[in-house]
Amino acid sequence: MSRRLLLAAVVVLVLVGAGSAGSATSLPSFYGCQGTHASIRPHSILVACGDGGYYLAQLKWSSWTAMAAAATGVAHVNDCTPDCAAGHFHAYPDVSVHLARPESCSDKKLLFTRIEWKYLKRKPSGIHRQALETAPFWTKPHCP
Repeated sequence: MSRRLLLAAVVVLVLVGAGSAGSATSLPSFYGCQGTHASIRPHSILVACGDGGYYLAQLKWSSWTAMAAAATGVAHVNDCTPDCAAGHFHAYPDVSVHLARPESCSDKKLLFTRIEWKYLKRKPSGIHRQALETAPFWTKPHCP
């Protein structure tokens, strides 16, 4: 009798594990700039696709669900002084990042199509505390 119970428990654990693995593939990815790859829980996101002068890094994801994702990280901003090629990057820690509006693409992949970031503490001068962009940044409609 105990062997049957043990076998049943093993079967349940295997089925639960298989269900978890299958559900991970149904989570939306994020795809920002052309030339990058769609990914789940990226460590960094390039925002300024043209010159690379703005990116979010050291992202720590507190959640990643079928509807939204949330992280905190560090914004790196080029001051473009005297110009962007000769400018210097400055780090701004404590930036919150939120991804939302998953859409199904023609290849059946789900992609988040909105990114919002907010400076929780210090921010660069001349830049809004909060910003919202559609993604991927380089294409309309929002699925490549």
